[in-house]
Amino acid sequence: MKGRFLIDATRLLFAASLSLIAACATVGPPAAGRAARNAELSALTHWRLEGRIAVQSSAEAFQAGLVWEHEGRQDRVQVSGPLGQGAYSIVLQDDLILVRDDHGNVRTSRNPATLLRQEIGVAVPLASLRYWVLGIADPGGAGPIPVYDDQGRLQQLRQADWVLSYLGFVPAADYDLPKKLLAESRDIKLKLIVDNWVILH
Repeated sequence: MKGRFLIDATRLLFAASLSLIAACATVGPPAAGRAARNAELSALTHWRLEGRIAVQSSAEAFQAGLVWEHEGRQDRVQVSGPLGQGAYSIVLQDDLILVRDDHGNVRTSRNPATLLRQEIGVAVPLASLRYWVLGIADPGGAGPIPVYDDQGRLQQLRQADWVLSYLGFVPAADYDLPKKLLAESRDIKLKLIVDNWVILH
């Protein structure tokens, strides 16, 4: 009898442990809810953010104001240093990039990363950052590894040799969008603080 009692108790303990593990695994919004939210954010066709950016690499370090407007297939990014010095206007559409500096010089390329490295000293992945700033993975990028909080918002994302940490969110329209974002690769550290989000469509 004693041995049978121990076996039954062990089975009960094992079953309780499985139930606890299952409960922990389902904490937070279900995957289907996260997928729906991510699809909505990815489908936004017109938005604008205003904020500040700090970039540091082995060859360059700067802080600047940032205005980024996404509309359809085009991204328009204004980067301006103190008193307007070191200002750049960047337009990205598909893989074609145009960069205009504060002297009016214009350069275009089909290799955005290379042109950005030449012009501003760092190869910022704008095509992916267009999604990362919304708090979602680049759907065209390889191997995203996301970590979510209990509200279904990204806490950390690993994608394309970058690690992104989401340090705060702010409500905008019907969404919680990133307020503070830290993006790091092997030789680049980028910090973005958003002061204002506007969802235009």
